[in-house]
Amino acid sequence: MGDKKPILDLLQEQIVILDGAMGSLLMDQGLPAGTPPEIWNGSNSDKIKKIHKMYFKAGSNVVLTNTFGGSGLKLAAYKHGNNIEEYNHKAVSIALEACPENGYVAGDIGPSGAFLPPVGDITIIDFESNYLEQMQVLADAGVDLFFIETMVDLREAEAAVKAAKSVSQLPVFVSMTYKKTKRGFFTIMGNSVEQCVDSLQKLGVDAIGANCTIGSDDMIDLTQELNQLTELPIIAKPNAGLPQLINGETVYPTKSKDFAKDISKIVENNARIVGGCCGTNPAFIEKIAQMVKG
Repeated sequence: MGDKKPILDLLQEQIVILDGAMGSLLMDQGLPAGTPPEIWNGSNSDKIKKIHKMYFKAGSNVVLTNTFGGSGLKLAAYKHGNNIEEYNHKAVSIALEACPENGYVAGDIGPSGAFLPPVGDITIIDFESNYLEQMQVLADAGVDLFFIETMVDLREAEAAVKAAKSVSQLPVFVSMTYKKTKRGFFTIMGNSVEQCVDSLQKLGVDAIGANCTIGSDDMIDLTQELNQLTELPIIAKPNAGLPQLINGETVYPTKSKDFAKDISKIVENNARIVGGCCGTNPAFIEKIAQMVKG
C-alpha cells in the first residue's frame, strides 16, 4: 500500500470521500434477495472487486469491505455462523486488491440484528464478543480503520467500539442511524444525537456521524446539529432520498446532481467524511468528488 499517510492525517488536509451502496449493486449483479452479500466474497469475488474499483475510479478515498453483516450473530441468523473468519478475511483481501496506493480500506461493521431486553434477549457481553470476533479478523487481514455504521441502539454501538478498542489501535469511525421526528432526530431506540455524541466521544472514537434512513436534504439539518455538538470529524452518508415503491420496485428519487448539491451544504456544516448509502452508486460518488474538487 506504499507510504500513504494515516487516514486521520488525510482528514486534516481534505474532505474524505467514502463509497456508496454495495448491497443494491450486488443485487443488480444477481445476488438473490435475502442472501447475505458476504457469501459472494468467496463465490463471486470478481464482482465485488469490480464495484470497489468503480468507486475508487469515481473518486472514493475509502471503500468499505463487504462485511456489513459479517458478525457472528448476523451470519448465524442465515446459518452461516461458522464462516466469520472466511467471509471477513476474504472481503478485506478483495478490497485491498482493488485499492490504489493512495486509497484506504475500512472494515465495515453493521448492526447484529439482535436486541437487548425488552425487545430481545441479547446481553451487552453478547454484543461485545460478537464484534470482537469480527473485528479481530478485519484487523488481522489489514484494514486501515474500522467503520461501525447503521447503528440504531447506542448501547450496541458502544459495545462495538469497546470491541474495536480491545483488538487494535486502528481509527474507529461510528455512524448512527436517525429518524427525523417532530422533536428532532432520534434513533429508533430513542437515542438523541446529543446522547450518542456524548457517549461515543467519551469512548474515544475518531469520527462520528450518521448514515441511512434519511435523505441528503434532511442530512443537512442533522450535520448542522452534529456540528454544534462535536469537534470530531463528522461523517455523513445519506440515502438518495426516501424510498418509494413504484410498480413493485423500490426506487430512491434523488438524482446524483441534487445529491451532490446537498452534500456541498453538508460540507459547509463541517462534515469531513462524506459518501452515499441506499440508492447511491458510483455516479453519485463521481458528482461528490467533482463538487469537493471544485
